[in-house]
Amino acid sequence: MKVTIKDVAERAGISVTTVSLVLNGRPSRIREETKEAVRKAAEELGYVPSQVALGLKTKRSHTIGLIVSDIRNTFYSSLAIGIEAECRRNGWNVMLCNSGDHADREEEYIRVLDNKGADGIILGMTSAGGQKHAEKEAEYLASTGMPFVLLDRTVISEHSNAVIADHTLGGYLATKYLLECGHSRIACVTGSDYLEGSKSRLEGYKRALREYGVAYDDSLVVRGDYNYEGAFAAVEALAGKDFTALFAFNDMMTYAAVNALKKQGRTVPEDVSVIGYDDSFIAEIHDVPLTMIRQPLYRMGEAAARMLIDIIDGRRAQPATEEFIPELIIRNSVRDIHEA
Repeated sequence: MKVTIKDVAERAGISVTTVSLVLNGRPSRIREETKEAVRKAAEELGYVPSQVALGLKTKRSHTIGLIVSDIRNTFYSSLAIGIEAECRRNGWNVMLCNSGDHADREEEYIRVLDNKGADGIILGMTSAGGQKHAEKEAEYLASTGMPFVLLDRTVISEHSNAVIADHTLGGYLATKYLLECGHSRIACVTGSDYLEGSKSRLEGYKRALREYGVAYDDSLVVRGDYNYEGAFAAVEALAGKDFTALFAFNDMMTYAAVNALKKQGRTVPEDVSVIGYDDSFIAEIHDVPLTMIRQPLYRMGEAAARMLIDIIDGRRAQPATEEFIPELIIRNSVRDIHEA
């Protein structure tokens, strides 16, 4: 049963009015020993202040909205665990909204969270809406005056706060490793081309090719839009093309690529070497443990929550960006063809 101020007052042997003054931190001439008795009684009973009442006083709900494009994607669930952990440590609540990778549903959730009094939003933007949708979303969020942080899938604007990884480096590390293993015909399955992360990964891919003197072949670059279905179709479109390795820009597209290659009768890594991006836990337990570029997803989730709370509390200026360094995780899905 919920412990009330009246219960604390009875335990401490002090009036309800006095207990209320102490627990709500209101100015008073109450003696220190009386305050200590109230605090001790509250702690013994496990008294928790009403969040509604606190919200009325502070004009804060101590709730942030987390909008993700697909919670089934382990990329987002890993981020969400980090976000929730950091919020819990700071006495904040998280309201999860899953857009299902639908642009209109994402817009609806932003409005709902604004109307419900959320203090801020962390947004894992859908890849389905296109450039105009992404820009419109950032502009609308800025117009509400509600602090927000974009998580990984970002569009650059003067109003945006973001937690990202150095995706140019990530794209470079993936491609460089394939080149070092003797591959020069490297297919590439990208995300949406208007998102900074996808553009940066592709720039890293091109940079590594240039460094190794390998010509860029546009016919080997296909767009998968960061989802399973799109990536499967993209790899199907590569059937008949001459390539010995494939780089996919996120986990879901990596799994799709492996299955699409299998459907074509090609095995990994014997026929085609595959390297992916993100490195959620499924990559390690896959039939062929997958070589990946790892983003530190849990820490990125923590950072996004911490950044948003600091912005809300006025401890951090906007716009703010925090960047993480990806790393290459070598497993069994890439074959060194020098050894063939």
